[in-house]
Amino acid sequence: PPLPPPPPPPPPPPRANPPPPPVRGLPSPAPGVNAAAVESLRRFGGPAPARKPAGGLFGLFGGAAAPAAKGPVQVDTSLPRHLEAQGAEVHQLGARVRELFAGGQFGDALGVAERRLDLCRRTYGSEHAMYATCLNDVATFEQVFARYDRAEALFEEASKIQKKLLGQGHPHTIATLQNLAALYTAKGDAPKAEAMQLLVQALQLSSSGGGDGP
Repeated sequence: PPLPPPPPPPPPPPRANPPPPPVRGLPSPAPGVNAAAVESLRRFGGPAPARKPAGGLFGLFGGAAAPAAKGPVQVDTSLPRHLEAQGAEVHQLGARVRELFAGGQFGDALGVAERRLDLCRRTYGSEHAMYATCLNDVATFEQVFARYDRAEALFEEASKIQKKLLGQGHPHTIATLQNLAALYTAKGDAPKAEAMQLLVQALQLSSSGGGDGP
């Protein structure tokens, strides 16, 4: 007798839902990278954007212009002639850090950020707002790798410098506090994250002239 027809093939296994697209243009975390930390960076932002000053030397905060009658304190990034090349390199390394960050190359970005921090210390000193920005960048990547204690210490050091030099309501000072809020979020410390966000909101309101501040 003829053989019976073969049984129908089993149905294909259900397809898993595709992962959500990356936020803010960042790729998905690589193995070994803390996903919660990266997600908090996507929400709150990454390393500070680099800018060239209008005239004068390279720097994140603009040139050596005098402070305006109103508005945030302007940071003097001028340097002696023998340090100008180092100042330019600080800027170039900052651009490289942001390029690596955008490509998800967090380990390489941390290495460049560490180099930049050391060069900035030797160029501007450890009591300069530029140094605080470099501290922020290193702390950002320490957070990515879940080294929260060092990240918190670096953010707090940057915040102390900024409060002293720029004032509590300066945008860069507030941005560092936002970074701390992102850190607490990544750690799962909701009460600290909420308290920091409330402080940030109060400072933003105060600096915009909408209140008396804390």
